[in-house]
Amino acid sequence: MNKIPKENYFDLVIFCNDYHSGQWSRGYRILSRFMKLGVSWGSGLEKEIREGFMYNYLVENYADKI
Repeated sequence: MNKIPKENYFDLVIFCNDYHSGQWSRGYRILSRFMKLGVSWGSGLEKEIREGFMYNYLVENYADKI
């Protein structure tokens, strides 16, 4: 997968939040960029995202790389 569609950006944000490996990691940098844009979400959305296809795809393929 080369690009994540805009409708899946929250999946990427939650994934980076869950799997970044510290302040200097790539995942933390990605997460910080989204936070600077003012991205926010509710806890109900988090649960729904974690059960979704895109989030699980990211976990299976990138959890050890972020």
